[in-house]
Amino acid sequence: MSDIMEESRSIGIDRLKKIKEGEEVDARKIIKKTYFNAVSYSKGVMTKIKSGEKVNIKKSKRIVETMVDQLLAEEQLLLSMTAIKDYDEYTYHHSVNVSILSIALGQRLGLSKKVLTELGLTALFHDIGKIEIPYEILNKPTNFNDDEWRLIRKHPIWGVRSILKLRGFDNTTIRSSIVAFEHHMNYDFSGYPRVKKYTELDFYSRIVSLADQYDAMTSARVYSRIPMSPDKALSIMMERAGTQLDPVLFKFFINMVGVFPIGTLMLLNTKELGLVYESDVVFMDRPRVLIIIDNQGNRVKGPVVSLTEKDEKGKYLRSVIKTLDPNKYKINLAEYLL
Repeated sequence: MSDIMEESRSIGIDRLKKIKEGEEVDARKIIKKTYFNAVSYSKGVMTKIKSGEKVNIKKSKRIVETMVDQLLAEEQLLLSMTAIKDYDEYTYHHSVNVSILSIALGQRLGLSKKVLTELGLTALFHDIGKIEIPYEILNKPTNFNDDEWRLIRKHPIWGVRSILKLRGFDNTTIRSSIVAFEHHMNYDFSGYPRVKKYTELDFYSRIVSLADQYDAMTSARVYSRIPMSPDKALSIMMERAGTQLDPVLFKFFINMVGVFPIGTLMLLNTKELGLVYESDVVFMDRPRVLIIIDNQGNRVKGPVVSLTEKDEKGKYLRSVIKTLDPNKYKINLAEYLL
């Protein structure tokens, strides 16, 4: 045995792989737990800060590290959690979604685990200034008036103040306060807060603002009851690339979420309705789709099919005719993606 060990220069240690059926079900359970842990942590932090308590951000680092690990192992599963918008407490879910989307984009950019954790933390706290906005304004079902908008536009400055009060002041705290301040400023500085002289936005801010816009547009927020379909949100973001959004980072973002992001409802040429379940890395316009209505019009849960599948003549078995709005069809994404 010692001879074998001497010959072996290095031993690779990896996580134990589960070899059993239902492995994906297992992973989904773990990821679900991580996601909801992060949401309840966000809620706890905001509640504590609101009541003037000191918050230690060490626990948040552990939570983000877990999300980073899981994203590296199961990117599509964790991204699917951000597609489920059927939640009551938008603010807390939004913070976690923006953190996950930012980490996923950072991973596509080749950032190290340490940097991904810091990026995820800055994203988790990007909207913390909203705790200063009265609940009845933040949850107002109608449009904001001018005075209310003025108040809402102050949340980046309030965010900086809240973050600098956190316990455990370090480099990450400084980066978090920069991101909180800049995430609505826009790539071309056309947003808010308005500043006279500014060289360029922080790298993290440019990533977080992409994730922030995408999640906000695709969520049924209180002040915008009808969410946008993921592909519609992407087409609007495409128009903003180069002005409001960093054009290079946006290309990576599209690559990450796919032309048809997870949760997109589509009509196929087989008369089936399907939900995008997973993006295909190579064929961005041909994702894996969960069939939810078969060609007879019956509600079903599966199978999951790949739109890259071809018949013996090389013709695609299924193709997209058009995307549809899940809300019009009263389709609850959580029912399928969870």
